Amino acid sequence: MHSIPVPDQLYVKTQRVAAASGLTVEAYFQEALELLVDEDGPIRLTPDQAVTIAKAEAEIDAGNFFTSSEVREYFNQK
Repeated sequence: MHSIPVPDQLYVKTQRVAAASGLTVEAYFQEALELLVDEDGPIRLTPDQAVTIAKAEAEIDAGNFFTSSEVREYFNQK
């Protein structure tokens, strides 16, 4: 196992993000580094991000969305 020095401010920020993701700081750093070096690595979402995406999917499934042509038309009228 290797040790990498990390500035205190970065470590504190990472603690918050890791906790929100349900990970230890060490596990979060490991996943972050793997994502940087592995283009096909997994994407880790925070619980809030997952909820936001799930809500958006439910809205789309319910038919509550705009098509790209509807969006263009709306902005062209402005």
